[in-house]
Amino acid sequence: MGEKNNALTVYMNRSDRIGSVLEYYLKRRLPQDWECQETRGFYTIRNACGKLSSRQRDFVGNARAWGRHFLLGLEHQENIGLTFPWRLMEMDCLAYGNEIQKNQRTNSADKARYNAEDDFQYRYKKQDRITPVLTLTLYWGKKPWKEPLSLADMMADMGTLPKKIQQLAGDYKVHLIQMRFIPDEDLAKMNSDLKYVLGIMKCTGSRKRYEDYIYRNREFFSRISKSAVDVIDTCTSIKDITGSLTYIFNPDTGEEETDMCKALRDIKKHAERKGKRQGTLDTLISLVTDGLLQLEEAAKRAGLSSSAFCDEMKKANGSTIFHTTPRKH
Repeated sequence: MGEKNNALTVYMNRSDRIGSVLEYYLKRRLPQDWECQETRGFYTIRNACGKLSSRQRDFVGNARAWGRHFLLGLEHQENIGLTFPWRLMEMDCLAYGNEIQKNQRTNSADKARYNAEDDFQYRYKKQDRITPVLTLTLYWGKKPWKEPLSLADMMADMGTLPKKIQQLAGDYKVHLIQMRFIPDEDLAKMNSDLKYVLGIMKCTGSRKRYEDYIYRNREFFSRISKSAVDVIDTCTSIKDITGSLTYIFNPDTGEEETDMCKALRDIKKHAERKGKRQGTLDTLISLVTDGLLQLEEAAKRAGLSSSAFCDEMKKANGSTIFHTTPRKH
């Protein structure tokens, strides 16, 4: 898992943010009984040689809505994955395998009696059920994802085969949301801070645009969570802002927060001071170069040592020879 994926996984591990993407996907509000709590998404498997390896989901949670319990999987993609449908199918298969094993363990622990309709060989009863695994993929990349969006997209052409034979090939579909392409009117409907994180992602092509966006939404950006900043930091090109932030822990939310608006103001003030200082320095260098001011006096006015002032003159003039006394006219 890369830095972006880690930041996205941490940020999206919250019920209100997950709810926002589900409501966008459904085009309707979630019911009052909606809840989602992360559960174990780490699976161990054995390869053909019998060696153990592992797979880890970005997020899998015990969810409830509409009076039903289900497992909700979220996968974060930063790039278009040409084998992603197969990888996603593997993840879901592992989750279903865990569900089957839970039933088997329960039957063994209860010393279940098996009837003729049960599968006693696999310790599985006819009435046993597995929890549905509902998986949604969140794609955060800038380039539109067109395909592959199913296992069929990865397959060779079967056009000469009879239709009934083609139907024997099992398919697996990817249900994907292209996060950076969610329309502004849909972002406005979201009931979480995800709308602001996605909003600024859509503005990062222009410094003026993203600064205007931050100030227009100062109520959020003046108390933005560190997990949201981490996503903005790894997924955008405004590191000059995120590198200037200080954080304070908010006990009400349980997250560190910072003021991005203040950071913008501080950066501008620093740039203005730096510009004024550079202007003064350029003037002093010009006076010394023209022999109108002693180097020692110019260094004193600039608040620098004589050697440091000489270094600044070298940068400005590209030369190591300077007039240090006034010229005679």
